[in-house]
Amino acid sequence: MWKKLFNKYRVYVILLLILVVSAGLFFFFKGKEQGLGKSRAVSEVVYALQKPISKLGNAAEYIWNVVIKFAYLKYDNEKLNKELSTMAYQSNQLVEAEKENERLKKLLDYKRKVSYKTNMAKVVGRDLSNYFGIITVDLGERDGVVVDMPVITPEGVVGKIIEVYPEYSLVMLLTDYKSGISGIIQKPRPVGTVTGAGNGMCKMMHLSVNEEVKAGDYIVTSGIGKFPKGLLIGKITDVRPASDSMSLDIDVVPSVNVLKLEEVLIVFKE
Repeated sequence: MWKKLFNKYRVYVILLLILVVSAGLFFFFKGKEQGLGKSRAVSEVVYALQKPISKLGNAAEYIWNVVIKFAYLKYDNEKLNKELSTMAYQSNQLVEAEKENERLKKLLDYKRKVSYKTNMAKVVGRDLSNYFGIITVDLGERDGVVVDMPVITPEGVVGKIIEVYPEYSLVMLLTDYKSGISGIIQKPRPVGTVTGAGNGMCKMMHLSVNEEVKAGDYIVTSGIGKFPKGLLIGKITDVRPASDSMSLDIDVVPSVNVLKLEEVLIVFKE
């Protein structure tokens, strides 16, 4: 550090040293030439010059100390900033690792409880033109994935596999307009079809206006089709007669927040 400081300010240091040495030599040889008889005059001259030189030296020393302190503080500040950045990065990584461990533990616990085989997959992409419609997961043909396999989480239904490639697959989310899953309302037990309604919501269709359905009822998979029976699909938020006066328009909020998906479970054959 001192070497760097000297290299940076060496011009000023050299000038200061030259000034001090020159003044000393001048007074030394001047005294030799004039002899002791002129010592008083020399002393007066020396005194006259000594005072401003002394002040100059003190000022130079003060400035030098300020420069040194400033350089040290700057170096120390940069070092602290680097350490803080490193600590912030490490802290963020630790938080992310803890959150991931919590999610994986939840998936593993659920995987152990269910009777059917599941494999965990990571969400590695989204269709930006259809954000509530398609996601990409990191399991494919090499992992035994095939089209129409259900995709779930411990919270409920996510969607189903629609395209499979060697190392990844595409999943159509429950919230996509083209999706359709057979669902049953838990208490009244009528069966209908749950499909995407846009903006992350779903709707239930094919229910008679005479069915006793109300907001707050839960919908689960009926067991018809590929999905195991009893998986949570969502919660009814609004019920009203349809325009044909024969059926119901039922709004459903999905049990899974598809925007926050990071890992999912793909259901293999039971």
